[in-house]
Amino acid sequence: MLFGLAGVLPAGELRGVWVARDSLGSREALQRTIERLADANFNAVFVNVWSRGYPLWPSKVFERETGISIDPEFRGRDVIAECLEFATPLGLACVPWVEYGFVAGYSGYHPGESKKGPVFDRHPEWLAQTRSGQDAFPVSGTREFFFWLSHTNPEAQAWLIDMMVEIATNYKVDSIEFDRARYPQLDCGYDAVTRALYAKEHDGAEPPTNPADRAWLRWRARKLNDFVKELSRKVKAVDWRMTITNAPITYPYGFEMFAQEYPVWMKEGAVDYASPQIYRADLATYVRELDNNLRFVEDKSRLVPGIDVTNSKSAEILIDMIKATRERGLPGVVIWYYSGVVGTGSLEKLKETVFADKAALPWRSSQINAPN
Repeated sequence: MLFGLAGVLPAGELRGVWVARDSLGSREALQRTIERLADANFNAVFVNVWSRGYPLWPSKVFERETGISIDPEFRGRDVIAECLEFATPLGLACVPWVEYGFVAGYSGYHPGESKKGPVFDRHPEWLAQTRSGQDAFPVSGTREFFFWLSHTNPEAQAWLIDMMVEIATNYKVDSIEFDRARYPQLDCGYDAVTRALYAKEHDGAEPPTNPADRAWLRWRARKLNDFVKELSRKVKAVDWRMTITNAPITYPYGFEMFAQEYPVWMKEGAVDYASPQIYRADLATYVRELDNNLRFVEDKSRLVPGIDVTNSKSAEILIDMIKATRERGLPGVVIWYYSGVVGTGSLEKLKETVFADKAALPWRSSQINAPN
């Protein structure tokens, strides 16, 4: 599906970077970010548009369930429109990065009356839960909590998908990246709706009390697989040229710990390409993890690894990782994340070395032939 529906890989290399919330403080900050990336010969900017339980674009779908259209600190703005305004003339693809995925509330940021996020003020029945009924999932390194949507609740799923369709309908973007299509931990999936669905499919039985039960893990993974496939189907019904991507946790760890099974998404065409988070601090462990993930992927032309420069803290190691990626014939990289690229002085060194020349994207709406 990706890189030309005719099945031919056009020449090019995806050179992407995730632009997080810390670079979105103003229109001017985003413009400067995109200009610097273009000058360094990047060709795709993955800009955060779903953060802390709020959209960073005016969303009528979000407003429908919350009475609020946009993140309170982004009123009067539209990050997707701004990204397109600044990136398109410079030849960069603007990819709306739906960072929070199933996370729809954060205790540390405008958590609403419920203290769990505005959508849960109106829909507490949409909350994901543990075996004990807890719905607050710790945020690593903080005293705060994330609140996740129930992964199998059809109303919650439809709401998320409607927001993705809204993006596809209202903005001329080539791709959408929907992240956190996973469980926060294995002890999750015990909300009333999920329990009822499981019972319906298992002759009235309750889900296993052991969160790591193999059949229970497999069942939850299949439901997530179905969700990602439906999201892709609905978005492509708006524009069949739109590519769907995700930055999953590495496999098989992501499956064993979070019921995330991205090789199945790729095999079934639910995502056009994936950027597994090969976030390693040195070249040897990066190569080892990358090669391990390639064992589970049938079509390597659709794997664009994610690299973490903030982990290695070295432009030189980042460059070596990009070289190793090219040696494996992969169609590009996406780097976590812009502030780390700047902080390590990587922009200049990339342009001097592996990004010395500009590169065409290996996918683009205008490059893809219509299906037969």
